[in-house]
Amino acid sequence: MENNNISNNGAGGQAGFNQAYYQQTRLNEIFTRIDRFFTVPLMYNRDMGSYNYNIIANDLVSAYKTISAKLTKEEKKIMNKKSEMIDDTLFNNPPRKKMLDYLNKERFCNCPDAWRILKKLLLDYRDAVETLMEKYGFGNPSKKDPTKSSIDF
Repeated sequence: MENNNISNNGAGGQAGFNQAYYQQTRLNEIFTRIDRFFTVPLMYNRDMGSYNYNIIANDLVSAYKTISAKLTKEEKKIMNKKSEMIDDTLFNNPPRKKMLDYLNKERFCNCPDAWRILKKLLLDYRDAVETLMEKYGFGNPSKKDPTKSSIDF
């Protein structure tokens, strides 16, 4: 991706800042990480100190917060409800739970049904974020109308 930050914008040599470029770069980095962590969502990520599914959920909220200033009150209300459903699921029905094994030792076990529920919520939230990104020009430029992108490619 081309760097569209301006080093000299003609205003006395002061550096300019292209917020659209920053936001596009940030969103690209967030979704790259989400895609990478979705390959092994139930794995504990030692570098991040959390399970990958928690990181995915937090990254989706971060992507949403990056674009939220452009949204209507109704869109924000819908997205907040979706976020609450994810939070409730993570708290009340996480896909990894402590259980006792046959030797009465605590172990973390995968809970496939809980993961299916969380996965559906995460993918629904992601779809909603990407739809809003496209609607407000944060996505890739449309082939029909490249002016819909938040940055020039």
